[in-house]
Amino acid sequence: MNRYFKTLVAVALILSTTAGCQKDIPIDDIWIKPASASLFVGETLNIDVQYSPLEATNTDEMEIYSTNESIITYSNGVVTAKDAGTAAISAVCGNVVGQCKVKVYRDKIQKGTEAFGIDYASGYLYQMGTATPQEVEIYLIHQEANGMTQNLKLWVTNDQLGKDLDFTQPLSGMPFVGVYKNNNEDGYLVYGSESGTPMIVTADWTFTDLTLNRGILHIDHIQAHRYKVHVDFELSNGYAFSTDWEGTVSMKVE
Repeated sequence: MNRYFKTLVAVALILSTTAGCQKDIPIDDIWIKPASASLFVGETLNIDVQYSPLEATNTDEMEIYSTNESIITYSNGVVTAKDAGTAAISAVCGNVVGQCKVKVYRDKIQKGTEAFGIDYASGYLYQMGTATPQEVEIYLIHQEANGMTQNLKLWVTNDQLGKDLDFTQPLSGMPFVGVYKNNNEDGYLVYGSESGTPMIVTADWTFTDLTLNRGILHIDHIQAHRYKVHVDFELSNGYAFSTDWEGTVSMKVE
């Protein structure tokens, strides 16, 4: 009896230990670093999917995928931007979800080494009478999370549409290009002139003695309120800004 009792105790201990080893420990939290990102079409981003507790036993049940593969794709920790729009990388295990939200831009305002995606375009179409266009003013705007905007402002007369405007050469009508923050902390306005010597002022209207190394503006009117823009400017102090953009302008008629 004593030997039999000892055997039962030993078997019970083995079963108890085995059951402890097989205890399920589910994932109770998932997060992705970074939690949000902005990309331009063609760029890639490395993300890190993390979870807790580290000893979770159901990690093989986790699925990681893009919510819209036409905008972003995911493979082995790498996100690839495919087209403009907003989507997310989701990591899901049961009812636990972690996400990285990604905004993809097709076009950008390039200011030196910084690039700002264009969120929307607004502008003014100035007319004589009720139908004859005279001037076009376009704003390409990047909206930052804190409410600050980066702006590229373009102004031309209607007869300058569809032409390469070289601001280092004589230009009638004083077309201008400006790049600046909405509170005018930085940036410049460049005005073409009939003499071929453009006026360059800072965004807060402080006059400068800068000259223009390069200054090309081309705006095509495609149809209705749709425009195509090419900008390539460089000032003598090295400050440069450029963009290539095509899209619909939320145009106000004046």
